[in-house]
Amino acid sequence: MRNQFIFFSLLLILIILDAWLLAHPNLLGKIGVWIYKYSYLKTFPRALGTVVLLSSLTLLLTWLIKHYFSLGTAKFIMGILLAGTTYILIQTIVQFSGGTYAHTGAGFKTGAILLPFILIIIVVKNLVEVFLQKESSDSGRDGLKTLPEE
Repeated sequence: MRNQFIFFSLLLILIILDAWLLAHPNLLGKIGVWIYKYSYLKTFPRALGTVVLLSSLTLLLTWLIKHYFSLGTAKFIMGILLAGTTYILIQTIVQFSGGTYAHTGAGFKTGAILLPFILIIIVVKNLVEVFLQKESSDSGRDGLKTLPEE
């Protein structure tokens, strides 16, 4: 229980920090947000809503996978999720390292890179939990005892 509290506290701090960084680009970044119509990043509440929504969806998806799939399938699907979020992180780093995005300010770039990193943290935490679970023959996926077959 204590580990869950620490994880979600750290996650909350990262989410708030990320939203603040995304909502405060430099002048060129503000022009880019206006031109490309990134309305979900214009203000802190909108950026916070965006980051919370994506983090919540990732938490929900990994929880559903962890509880409704067999261990082997859950490991496979979460491995794919980890590969996908890592790909998004790499693409974000590449995209914000050159071109016009490189001039949006260090804070905005850090916020953009922090979002996929938060998603990776969520997936890795749940993937580790799946790897540490033991499949028992007398209980279902949710830990309830199943009736013996007759």
